[in-house]
Amino acid sequence: MAGVTVPVHAPVIDWIMQNIHEDQVTPDALDQLNAWKTGEKQPTLKQLEAMSRKTRIPFGYFLLQTPPDEDIALAEYRTVGSKKHQKPSRELIDILDQMTAIQDWMRDDLKREQSDAATFIGSCSLRDSTSEIAQRIRDDLALKTNWYRGGKNAEDNFNRLRSTLAQHGLLIFTGGKIGANTHRPLDVKEFRAFTLIDTHAPLIFINTTDTANGRLFSLLHETVHVWLGKNSLFNNPEWSDEHVSLLEQKCNAVAAELLVPVVDFSEVWASSIPVEDMIERAARHFRCSEAVILRRAYEMKRIPQDVYTRMLALQKERFEHAKAQKKKSSGGDFYNTLLSNLDHRFLAALERSVIQGNTQDTDAYRLTATNRRTYKGVLERMGGI
Repeated sequence: MAGVTVPVHAPVIDWIMQNIHEDQVTPDALDQLNAWKTGEKQPTLKQLEAMSRKTRIPFGYFLLQTPPDEDIALAEYRTVGSKKHQKPSRELIDILDQMTAIQDWMRDDLKREQSDAATFIGSCSLRDSTSEIAQRIRDDLALKTNWYRGGKNAEDNFNRLRSTLAQHGLLIFTGGKIGANTHRPLDVKEFRAFTLIDTHAPLIFINTTDTANGRLFSLLHETVHVWLGKNSLFNNPEWSDEHVSLLEQKCNAVAAELLVPVVDFSEVWASSIPVEDMIERAARHFRCSEAVILRRAYEMKRIPQDVYTRMLALQKERFEHAKAQKKKSSGGDFYNTLLSNLDHRFLAALERSVIQGNTQDTDAYRLTATNRRTYKGVLERMGGI
């Protein structure tokens, strides 16, 4: 017996076809959508589920009477080179949706617990100088100017900074794919990080498909956005301010000052040492990428433009190579990765709310992109809250 068919409204199919990336969908799938639109054929529920997986459009959208209204205003901030992406990927939309839902839940929970709003959000403005904003952030986080010396590499300093920000009320999430789906990676060319501003639950998400040096710079960049009180979707490389707004240029400058303070850089740089060797040595000292050091040296007139241009091209090649190597690397232990991606303060608050009966188990699984087994497993890894 044939399966029960379900009509899909033509305006909804039009919306779906406008919001899929045709290079990711087979011609047969497009023909099938057109047949459903004209009424030549009607899909079964099983066919709709299969089409949802192929197009990465949520299954429920196919059943709507009218096209969905997706709020993806944050995606409009993106630029790659001089081109604006008019159509964000489903991966970007889905991770934004998940993080927005988490932020909404956390805000409600904090207000229910009568927590105070964070005072540092929006405490700086674009009128403030780069050094003033950097010092304000250091003061608020109790960071020393040479805080970067505390870790042995960029990954170490990323984790230390993440912990410090979490202690001050920021939610920090990371990830390189949608849920556990290895076929849905997050594209670092589309975005490196984003920030969702909120007085109670400011949230930063870092794309882990980036390099360790890139992730550290992104976290600093997004931190500046929090102090400026501005949402962000960050995707330009740490070596370039080309085709970005004054806001992004300011955030890049402050991030660079936090990572490689001008005063410290002047003390470390030695003109008597060959430039290539000096850049490598300074990158080790500051626990950052050679690209950041190169940019710093050029801005402070320690190297001429022709040297900067030549070495920048080399840095871009190295970045692409590092990215390719990272893509080949193993994802590691599933539960350790999941626990690392989730904000621990959020996870503890979520489980407390579940135990108290304020949040359903199914909502906890939805927010964390887990199921009953994996949710329990990640709690056990965290220490059995």
